[in-house]
Amino acid sequence: MMVWRQRIERCVNRGWYEGAGWLWLVWPLSLMTGLVVRWRRYRINPASLPVPVVVVGGITVGGTGKTPVLIALAEALEVQGHKVGIVSRGYGGTVGVGPYTVQRSSPAALVGDEPLLIAQRANVPVVVGKNRYAAAQRLIETYAPTIILSDDGLQHLKLPRNFEIVVLDGARKLGNGRLLPMGPLREPANRLDSVDWVLMRNGEHEETGFHYHFERFEHAQSARTLAVEGIAKQWQGLRVAAVTGLGQPDQFFSALNSLGLAVSTHGFPDHYTLTETDLATITADIIVVTEKDTVKLLEVSDKRLWTLVISTKIPKALLRQLGAQFNQAEAAPCSTS
Repeated sequence: MMVWRQRIERCVNRGWYEGAGWLWLVWPLSLMTGLVVRWRRYRINPASLPVPVVVVGGITVGGTGKTPVLIALAEALEVQGHKVGIVSRGYGGTVGVGPYTVQRSSPAALVGDEPLLIAQRANVPVVVGKNRYAAAQRLIETYAPTIILSDDGLQHLKLPRNFEIVVLDGARKLGNGRLLPMGPLREPANRLDSVDWVLMRNGEHEETGFHYHFERFEHAQSARTLAVEGIAKQWQGLRVAAVTGLGQPDQFFSALNSLGLAVSTHGFPDHYTLTETDLATITADIIVVTEKDTVKLLEVSDKRLWTLVISTKIPKALLRQLGAQFNQAEAAPCSTS
């Protein structure tokens, strides 16, 4: 079943980003998507919150780098003097409506892999639940943040917002520019005209581009670390496999190749939880996974497992804009954008 799901996902992604005539078969469904988007924007009128909200989201499906951006943004705002809180849907978890406060030891199966990773890396309170407005209220009541970041939620219109950041992949951009399911867009392309900032992964413009920085390799069992510099020599002669459940696994595979590693690649569906059975089928001396995979591997004991730890930096122009807008002594209640 999973193999067929992977094949279908690859086929659809090729159609979205490389062009495919058969997608016109689902054009009527894309028209319905557009009608629903317009209806929701017309009908939903969110209440206000006493704390400013910054949404870090996307208008395309699949991975664009929102999680590293959110972590970096939380860290930068803390440096500016803010007390940051984060809300997330908790996709892939079983929390449901919530709200539920994520602990560093929370099971990923309960709270979702991305919220757990954010809680562990950003070291700020994270509350999950399908109702992000209720999650924001819980944050305010319990932790009194001075600013709230929303992990995704651009289309969650019940959550008011003061500032919207859209994250795009610099190579894929908007694909064929069509709405789901004919294309990768959750909203029409002109939605970008109304947001406050667009960040582009691997973009060239210094005000909008961001890039991953490879921090280190970390052994899953011993927490031993290795520098990325010279890793190809360190692991010379060993069989290295790259294994992940990411929306865009090729980004991860390319990163390892750029470090001089010749890896066998094993991509699983986005948010997939790797099991010991999965790993046992992989012939390798070293298995490298992402941080998003690692938070779901606490019960897996495989001495071959290493994690590639990454980070990114927020463009200075964006931080200046946020500082100018939200570093006042008193922030105005937030409203829709």
